[in-house]
Amino acid sequence: MSVEQAAPVPGRRRVFDSWSAAARWPAVWFFVALSIAGVVILGIAFGPAIAESPAAFVLAVVLFAIHGAVFVAIIRTVDWLEPEPRWLFAAAIIWGGFVASANALRANTALESILVKMTSLGFVRDWAAAIEGPTDEEILKTLGIVMIVLLARRQINSVLDGVVYGAFVGLGFQEIENITYSLNAVAAAGDDSLGAVVQTFVVRGLLAGLWSHTVYSAIAGAGVAYAVLHRERSWFNRIGVALGALALAWLMHFLWNSPAAASLTDYAGAYGTLLVLFIKGLLILGTFLILLHFFRRDEYEGLAGPLESLRNPWTATHNEIVALRGWRSRGRARWNAYVYGGVRASSRVRALQRAQADLAVGMRDNGEAGYAARLPELQRARYGVAQVGIGDADALHPSTITGWVSFVLAFGVLFNPIFLVAPLGLLIHGVARARSTRQRADPRLRTAAVLALVFALAYVLSVIARAATLT
Repeated sequence: MSVEQAAPVPGRRRVFDSWSAAARWPAVWFFVALSIAGVVILGIAFGPAIAESPAAFVLAVVLFAIHGAVFVAIIRTVDWLEPEPRWLFAAAIIWGGFVASANALRANTALESILVKMTSLGFVRDWAAAIEGPTDEEILKTLGIVMIVLLARRQINSVLDGVVYGAFVGLGFQEIENITYSLNAVAAAGDDSLGAVVQTFVVRGLLAGLWSHTVYSAIAGAGVAYAVLHRERSWFNRIGVALGALALAWLMHFLWNSPAAASLTDYAGAYGTLLVLFIKGLLILGTFLILLHFFRRDEYEGLAGPLESLRNPWTATHNEIVALRGWRSRGRARWNAYVYGGVRASSRVRALQRAQADLAVGMRDNGEAGYAARLPELQRARYGVAQVGIGDADALHPSTITGWVSFVLAFGVLFNPIFLVAPLGLLIHGVARARSTRQRADPRLRTAAVLALVFALAYVLSVIARAATLT
């Protein structure tokens, strides 16, 4: 049963009227009980390890909390057009981190005991992780997405919403699992070794983090959202799509955990291991990004339609509506504003984009009432943009040789951090020149500088990991 209350307020989606109203719904208390039980189970399982290695535990929590915060920021950009309530994001993370992970401990142990009885020890050694993890963990995480539907059905308005909630469930599971792996690595090292934690962070956070549980559960979430939204379809179709999405998540997880290409790993050593990791990871991530493109396009078209129907350039020009399509186009519009008028202009374009997206959501959900509720906010944002001299916050951009050169040079930072100077220098020069001539600057200059900084950070972390290993 949902915790939502009666009619929504125009221009604003309400989940429930008060916390006391939410407390009357069984789904809330069921969620709270399972969450507390999960914390207790994990505390019992890993309490001794934490007591023996407190410094390593604190370091693991800090590193993976920062890692998780980066993922939260990335997922929020996917959900930018129609932001979901933060408390629901927190609920999704809590389910993945404590409910799913705690129950997975027991489920994996039980399934392994079954495999031992049914197969050989060699098969269990090679394939247990590929069978246990996908089977138990994906089901438990998907149940968390179902719980989000029970808590707030009205918040699921598109398949992309299911992707986002699924990603947060997977992220919670991923980061708690990373912390437990860090504790296991410390235990294997035999002391409160900070080096083992850093190594785990590099391997699981940086090398494997992009194509882990966050991606698997996002796919499963898409299937759950489809089943919830498409009531015009038959039950067979809706359940079939949900199970198909869960099967795809299972297959991705199975591929990652499987001992595929073990001969290449044995033959080529560490380089072979990295090659196998990247091949499997890119297959998983590539599949997800292709699906995400279609999910995002569907949500954009559902919100662009109301804005286009107004045919009012003061509300939103055609170029501005196109700029709302994705994070890259929105970023390019803000980049154009920054080049033209600095941080002030960029922030005002961002405010205009937020107001335009909110107006579109209000019109879609509440018609004329939603339009009337959101229009004042948009008018204020439009006046702010006009004050800095921007009439059309478009995402048009040039493509220059300098931008491409800067992009290529950014990868040189992977080999030597001194190359960081080139992308940063070209960025400063390109922006200064564009401002002096009142022209747009190639956004690749900005992208190259950001990449170079990320690669420099990765280089520093690798140096720290090697030093920690030697000591």
